Amino acid sequence: MILKNILSRIGQMIIVLFVLSTITFILMKLTPGDPIDKILHLDVANVSSDQIEATKAKLGLDQPVIIQYVQWLGQIIQLNFGTSYQTGEPVIKELIYYTPPTLFIAVMTIVVVFVVAIPLGMIAAKYYHTWLDSLIRSVTSFTVSIPSFFLGTILIYVFAQKWNLLPSSGLDTMAGYILPVIALSVGMSAYYVRLMRSNLVELYQSKEVEAARLRGMSERYILWQDLFKPAIIPIITVLGMSVGSLIGGTVVIENLFGIPGIGHFLVDSIQARDYPVVQGAVIMIGFFVVLANTMSDLLLLWIDPKRRYNKPTDIERMKRQDGESL
Repeated sequence: MILKNILSRIGQMIIVLFVLSTITFILMKLTPGDPIDKILHLDVANVSSDQIEATKAKLGLDQPVIIQYVQWLGQIIQLNFGTSYQTGEPVIKELIYYTPPTLFIAVMTIVVVFVVAIPLGMIAAKYYHTWLDSLIRSVTSFTVSIPSFFLGTILIYVFAQKWNLLPSSGLDTMAGYILPVIALSVGMSAYYVRLMRSNLVELYQSKEVEAARLRGMSERYILWQDLFKPAIIPIITVLGMSVGSLIGGTVVIENLFGIPGIGHFLVDSIQARDYPVVQGAVIMIGFFVVLANTMSDLLLLWIDPKRRYNKPTDIERMKRQDGESL
């Protein structure tokens, strides 16, 4: 049954990537501007029409769009993303160079979110309707609404320019990751604190917890055995779906902090009309998003065996109420 679920999700991944690659190709063709202008610098150089046509033929841009798509799709199947118009290097080589910083920032952000959000959410739920719960809810209500780029700008001014404690750009040392991770994790952590609190408050009032108390179970036992596991399942589900927005946030943060990641590389390539790089970068980002969702689903299958047999769970009903509870 687990193997069947794995194969099903791999099939879904292939379909999603195919649709994503097709949409990306179409959008790049519809984007205003001609890559030949950027390649030959037609705005400052005097280039003959024969040279322009020769360059188009070399890049395959003189072919009908449908032929270009079929050839490009055939290359993608072979993991050949083409050659960059700007550098002349294979796109896959460029992506391998620029992807690690982005992935590291995303992974560290998720780690910080879990380390911060889960304990604070548990504390807020345990001390429900006390001053501590009110304080946590007030802080998270403020921080969840702060855009990451705005917070990043403040962090640069305070910690890099005013206090000169951390670098404002680059990755010469590991300290270069601190401010970008903070900028991404603050708002995200606030959301998950509220979600964790909402899940636990509802579970605290359930009949199962009441029965456990009547049996004489300690609050600590009830918290870890009857509350934590059901509460963490929606967290994992939502986190898997929010990886896309997280990676999208890294695009802004990388440009703000001057980090040589895939987001920074993607923006430069869009400005240069470097079609192969843009298409390859979007597919690479899409692959990691789909992979994160697949891993999230498989983790849920391991934590909650009922999902292996498509049996309904109390958590699925609870998730539909999360928006109202927040």
